[in-house]
Amino acid sequence: MQLGYYIAKKLGTSKQQSFTKTITLLDMSAVSISVCVVLLAYGILLGFKQEIRQKVRGYAGDISITRYQLASGNESNIFTIDSNFLATASKNPEISRISPFLNKAAILKSDSTLEGIILKGLPHDYDFTFYEKKLLRGKIPEYNHKSISFDILLSEYTSNILEVDTGDRLMLYFIENGTVLRRRVSITGIFNSNLLEFDKQFAIADLRALQQLIDREYNKAAGYEVKISPTSLPTEIQNYLMSILDYNYAIKTMSELYPTMFQWLELVDTNVLVIIILMLVVAVINIITVLLILIIDRIPMIGILKALGSNAQQIMSIFNWQGLFILIGGLIIGNILAGLLAFLQVNFKLIKLDADTYYMDAVPFELPLSYWVAINIGALLVCFIFTYIPVRLISKIDPSQSIRFR
Repeated sequence: MQLGYYIAKKLGTSKQQSFTKTITLLDMSAVSISVCVVLLAYGILLGFKQEIRQKVRGYAGDISITRYQLASGNESNIFTIDSNFLATASKNPEISRISPFLNKAAILKSDSTLEGIILKGLPHDYDFTFYEKKLLRGKIPEYNHKSISFDILLSEYTSNILEVDTGDRLMLYFIENGTVLRRRVSITGIFNSNLLEFDKQFAIADLRALQQLIDREYNKAAGYEVKISPTSLPTEIQNYLMSILDYNYAIKTMSELYPTMFQWLELVDTNVLVIIILMLVVAVINIITVLLILIIDRIPMIGILKALGSNAQQIMSIFNWQGLFILIGGLIIGNILAGLLAFLQVNFKLIKLDADTYYMDAVPFELPLSYWVAINIGALLVCFIFTYIPVRLISKIDPSQSIRFR
């Protein structure tokens, strides 16, 4: 067995109470807290990003395709659905789904009040998984390609203003070519995504019902909503779509459509990076400090080992091993603590947030196993490298002087 490892193990398992033993435990605690904070900070950052992206993706897809032309109000520009384009784009394995949509400004009237809304018409084969997850009560409307449905999905924000609930029927007013059109719609479900700027603007309707207002041929749309596979890069798919569409189409990723949200996430990135760096600095300073204390406390032992013929490298390895034991102990405790806190937050939502400000009602946490392992390995390597700074002092210790050291 290597001499340095053997002696370090004996010193670490010694039951003798001493000042250095207390300092070692405190340092291990500091390392564990630093690791715990780094894991939680990075997990919360990824959780925020994942949550925001999933919500924006649920509303608008990964990429939005619209037409370059003038439009009035909040309505999108109308064009004829290109079935050849849909067939070509759907063959791309990195595109999981592409769906036409149609936006139509309207006024909803209940018994108590009026509210302006933008109806987003979606086809019968649309993936409503996002809305199913955000559904508070009721059910998702069922649309088909042969008949027209006047069932709508309303946000909790709008339903509270109108003082309505699932099963209620409302009057819906449109203005088309200078003429006011009326339709009676039924609320089948109430959802809340916590993205207030979306919830207060949009309601979900049948694409065919909105197409009927414009063209009886039922082949008009305001754009295409593209969803890509999780491993694909939006910019690459954006470039691909540009290559098969003409210059009349605006093809934008969700970060280009909603830059404010993603700029806010970049600001969070900076804050978390500062926290991670500070925690690593704390851990490094602590491990250097405790090793210096251990070396000073063991100067007589160092002198005896040198007198017996041990070289500086062998003696340095003793304190390298001690530093490694402290780091591993701190990592284990820090991981257990971070895992416990993350589990409690994910399952019980102990720390709440203002949904109007943060777009979610509780602090999220998302940290894949690969990231978790990488953070631990990175922290261990960074801190262990710095253990070589204090142990280099051992080579300058004189055996004759150190044996008399008290």
